Amino acid sequence: MKFSTYGQSPANVIRYKKIAMRPKIAISCVLRPSDPECVWHRFRENFVNEGYVTQLDKAGAIPYLLPYLREEDIEEQLSPFSALLVPGGADFSAYYYHEENMDCTIPPDALMDTYQLQLIRTAHRMGKWVFGVCRGFQGVNIAFGGTLYQDILLQRPNSIPHMRKDSPYAPVHSVTLEEHSHLYEAFGTKTHSVNSLHHQGVKTLADGLTATAYSEDGLIEGIEAEKILAVQWHPEALESPFFDYIVSLLR
Repeated sequence: MKFSTYGQSPANVIRYKKIAMRPKIAISCVLRPSDPECVWHRFRENFVNEGYVTQLDKAGAIPYLLPYLREEDIEEQLSPFSALLVPGGADFSAYYYHEENMDCTIPPDALMDTYQLQLIRTAHRMGKWVFGVCRGFQGVNIAFGGTLYQDILLQRPNSIPHMRKDSPYAPVHSVTLEEHSHLYEAFGTKTHSVNSLHHQGVKTLADGLTATAYSEDGLIEGIEAEKILAVQWHPEALESPFFDYIVSLLR
């Protein structure tokens, strides 16, 4: 049902027009177990941390939470939105890049993995912007044929520590940004300090994606393609222009 301006006060009309102009961004929820003490403990929760919602709202977008549904419903799910954001979460199964899961891999959720990978591919096919953070960053790479280090410290032992749970809300290392990239344009500098909460990372970059940010040890931390922008760190937990920038891409 369309909003009619007939008989509305000028203030209501202005408010409606402002809301209508704000880009609508779908944030893919992740499924997690409910608290066993909760009366509804048999149901899993569709979860997104509020940092994404708060940052997108402050940047001028209207965020919507996208719950897990069947794959055949994905295109209809995505149709009202300008963009998809896939947030942080647990590990993807190595099955999706043709490897056996190592013991260090957090037990994956096959339904959630399959759904989010198809969500990424479908949004891209529909010509919508796809943004990724941490798990979402890795998911973008897997969705288009890339692979991961299942554990950076085990498989890349000379790396700096990347799982820094001691400092989630503060920068712990720097990344180098490629000039003429979206990330360089967003941050306006060649280097940027970031937080780090991941034990997996991009190993082989998918065809069609470009690496545009690297950590001090050479690990890929930012990837881009046409209407794709994803980062390995968590900008929602920092004072960062990242969300202002991605919303600006939709105006």
